[in-house]
Amino acid sequence: MAKGKSASLRGLGAKYGLKPRKKFTAVHRLLKTKRKCSECGSSKFGREAVGIWTCKKCGFKVAGFAYDVKI
Repeated sequence: MAKGKSASLRGLGAKYGLKPRKKFTAVHRLLKTKRKCSECGSSKFGREAVGIWTCKKCGFKVAGFAYDVKI
């Protein structure tokens, strides 16, 4: 892999093509963005499983979309 490539593409090789790698990167970046908890305001809000989002600080759980959550 050439230098300067995105770290989120590290697991995908050239055999998958450009379109799937771009889609994978978009979803991966969306999953890893920092989110604020609507209950306590901390930035430790993240995805626990598909559609389940929790705050690691206060334990607040919410069901949402698979890759993003709208609070």
